[in-house]
Amino acid sequence: MKANVIVFEATILVFSLAFYFGARRAMGKSRNRAFLLGAILFSLAMETGAVLGGVKNFYWYSINGYYNHYPLGGYVIWLGIVPLAATLLWYIVAASSYLTATTLMPNGKWYSRSAVAGAIAVGFYMLIEPIAVTNHWWTWNVKSFYVIDVPLLALFAVFLSVFVFLANYYLTVADTRDIKALKALEKLTIRRWSIDSQKSARSLKWNQLQMLFWFRLVPCLVVFAVAIAPVMFLLWLVANRGHIPPGW
Repeated sequence: MKANVIVFEATILVFSLAFYFGARRAMGKSRNRAFLLGAILFSLAMETGAVLGGVKNFYWYSINGYYNHYPLGGYVIWLGIVPLAATLLWYIVAASSYLTATTLMPNGKWYSRSAVAGAIAVGFYMLIEPIAVTNHWWTWNVKSFYVIDVPLLALFAVFLSVFVFLANYYLTVADTRDIKALKALEKLTIRRWSIDSQKSARSLKWNQLQMLFWFRLVPCLVVFAVAIAPVMFLLWLVANRGHIPPGW
């Protein structure tokens, strides 16, 4: 018997609440709150783009009408065309990967810790994705090579998304650095209008620093899109599967 999607949603809501309080002790109250909001915004933007980019024939979450044959129906809480549970799941995976990588490599460089965290996140999703697609919690229909009904593209996307998100968190919040590549952009935008400060990141107040972290999610999304596009195109050229499997 397939697991009802609303059971998945309720479970994620409970787990995310418990995980939030646990992560708050490990990361600090303010940092964990900034991480949570950043993770929700970042994953929501990515997943909305995935659904819209494929005109609902690439990757999607079925609307409640699809689940009419289930006693409890479908997702209840939505953020546009993405269920809240999906963004909370991404937060749990990203934060778990961050804490694990930081514990394993307390003195590691930001890029090595981000890469290890991305690899850990892929491991988490290799456990989650087969269950999710089997139970129709979400659907992949992209042309790609598939591993246990999970497209290889999805694993690349998980690694890359966690890598760039945590690189931002390490550089902005954990290590508090200025990023030369973003200096001109930030000077004309966030530092001019929102935080009203040209001081170095280390000299910013916490409210200013977390706003800088959230602002830097925008270039992170651009980096993610630019990096994943050639991978998507290459897999589309050589892959042999891009349709809903029989019996779906």
